[in-house]
Amino acid sequence: MVMVTVDQHYPLNDGAETINEIGSSIRRVMGGTRADVFEGAISAVMLYGGAAACYRTMLDALIPASALLTERLSGGDDPLDAFVKSSDAAVTGAESTKQMEAQAGRSTYVSAEALSSVPDPGAMAAAAWYRAAALALKHKFKPSPSGGGG
Repeated sequence: MVMVTVDQHYPLNDGAETINEIGSSIRRVMGGTRADVFEGAISAVMLYGGAAACYRTMLDALIPASALLTERLSGGDDPLDAFVKSSDAAVTGAESTKQMEAQAGRSTYVSAEALSSVPDPGAMAAAAWYRAAALALKHKFKPSPSGGGG
């Protein structure tokens, strides 16, 4: 297997285009009714980061997104539609971290009082990137009927 650097495949100097290309990569890899790559990435984060669901981390955004994506793909949804719908689950999962006690990640260094009124920043960031990738793909492959792109 030949290893290459990320900047050989993604235009890292252009945030919007980088997200677009990441989304395109996800679309190519997802194919059919499987999202094994996403599930594998989540498992790796859990293994190496020592976190799990409800630990108030980015996993609280990614796990529900993965679950919904897998469910929608298995149900025969269009992969792009499934991706966009799963991004809603990512945002909802990130927002749910407000009620969670920090058990891993940087939030463990912050007082519980300070955390009780805000969602986990890492979860919100993961949800935002995931949502941006989904919407970039939607814009690229399913522009709005008015021609404005959505």
